[in-house]
Amino acid sequence: MAKQTSISSYLSKNFQSSFFTIFLPLFFIGSLVFIIKISALTASIQISFVEMMYLFGYNLPSILFYTLPISFLVAIVMTLLRLSNDNELMALFALGSNAKVILYRFYFIATLFSLILLILSLGLMPKTKQQFKAFKHQKASQAQININPSKLGQKFGDLFVYVKSKENATMKNIVIYKKDAALSDQLFIAKEANFKNENSIVTLTLKNGSGYTFSEDALKKINYESMKVYKNLNTEAFTYNNIVQYWVKQSLNPTKKSKIFFFIFASLIPLLALSLIAAFSIINPRYQKNYAYHVLAITTIGLYGIAIVLKTKGTPLMVLGFSALVLVLGFYLYRRLVLRFF
Repeated sequence: MAKQTSISSYLSKNFQSSFFTIFLPLFFIGSLVFIIKISALTASIQISFVEMMYLFGYNLPSILFYTLPISFLVAIVMTLLRLSNDNELMALFALGSNAKVILYRFYFIATLFSLILLILSLGLMPKTKQQFKAFKHQKASQAQININPSKLGQKFGDLFVYVKSKENATMKNIVIYKKDAALSDQLFIAKEANFKNENSIVTLTLKNGSGYTFSEDALKKINYESMKVYKNLNTEAFTYNNIVQYWVKQSLNPTKKSKIFFFIFASLIPLLALSLIAAFSIINPRYQKNYAYHVLAITTIGLYGIAIVLKTKGTPLMVLGFSALVLVLGFYLYRRLVLRFF
């Protein structure tokens, strides 16, 4: 028992050093991509540093989901090749261990990785994606009443708004344009305007101005002392779904109903690919050539290619079929290339 424990500890220690060598750079690159994506939001909404950290946290499960499987597979190859090239695996075999025992040790680690990936993809990612959308919706609603002077392209609902100057809460020389393809376009000009927000009902009050309604056939004008425009921010409130509701809703969407099969298959990649890449990573360096990294690249591309196919037209039967096919192929190659000799 002590011997088996020491072997497991020895293999785990070697795997950990290889894993973190690969995972940390990949995690940094993935984080950088999402930070750039988050920073792009500042072009339309104002975000503080603390809020940016919240947004990064919402994207953290996605970063982990896409970096963990690659890091695991590369770490397995690096670990087994290093132990093979240093003849440490040969020493373990000479002490009574065999290649089947070594594989089982790593299958325990692969199972933990697949469970983590399933929790991330089916549990945490739906929740954090909705939180990310809810945050953007809240900020967009707040931005609708945050009109800055001398800035083009600002909107209040479906109205384009331009303000020449602003004194405290009062806007001076405001121009509002509404484009309506079905009816006539509208243009409003006012000397003063201000916003008032009560229980998410925003009122834009225009004072001392003119309004124009124009089409290809006619032009109409009105003068007014005061005019009010209302916007209910709650009418477009974000609806949050729990995990079950989220996936049920996805299954009813023709374009997204197979999305769950992509996440399930991608989460199983550590389990499915282990024996396949281990078959080419456990070698005798004196007599065998190293094709492990070639097989790693082909296996990774192939498995993610299958996952993408499942994302568009997957079924439970296809997930089971592809999983069984990869497992059988991996065990066959491992038996033929490794177990016959070790």
